[in-house]
Amino acid sequence: MKNSILFAAAVLALAPAIAQETAPAVPAAPPAPAEAAAPADAAKFETAARNLMNCIKELNDALQGVKDTATADAAAPKVKELVAKMDAVSAENEKLGEPTPEIQAQVEKAVGAEFEQAMKALGETMRPIAMNGFYDSEALMQAIAPVLRMN
Repeated sequence: MKNSILFAAAVLALAPAIAQETAPAVPAAPPAPAEAAAPADAAKFETAARNLMNCIKELNDALQGVKDTATADAAAPKVKELVAKMDAVSAENEKLGEPTPEIQAQVEKAVGAEFEQAMKALGETMRPIAMNGFYDSEALMQAIAPVLRMN
C-alpha cells in the first residue's frame, strides 16, 4: 500500500515534469544577435514538442483500458515500449538546447493548449490506476516507473 501511495504522488507530479522537459521557463542565456533564431529553428522546437505530446497521447491510449490486474499486465509491454520512445524523444529534444523566449512563445502558441490537454488527459487516466495500486500489476509499475521519476 505504501508503494501505491508513493506512485500516486509521483503521478500527480507527472504533468509538470514532462511539461518542464519540453518548455523550460528560462533560457540559459540570451542568444547573440548573430544567433537569432530563424523560423526553421522555431519549427524544430515545435516538432520536438509535438513529438513528445504524441508520445503522451499514445501512453494515454495504452492505459485507457486498464481496469484490473489482467488489463494492467496486458498493457505493461506497450507502456514499456512507449516509455522507451518518450525517453528517446526527450533525448533528441535536449539536443536542441534552450529555446529563445521568442521561440518558446511561438511553440506555446502553436501547441501549448493541445499539449496541456494531452497532459490533463494522461493525468485523468493515470489517477485511478495509481490510486488502485496499479491493480497490483508489478509489470505495469515497472513499465511506468521511469516516467514517474522524471522530476
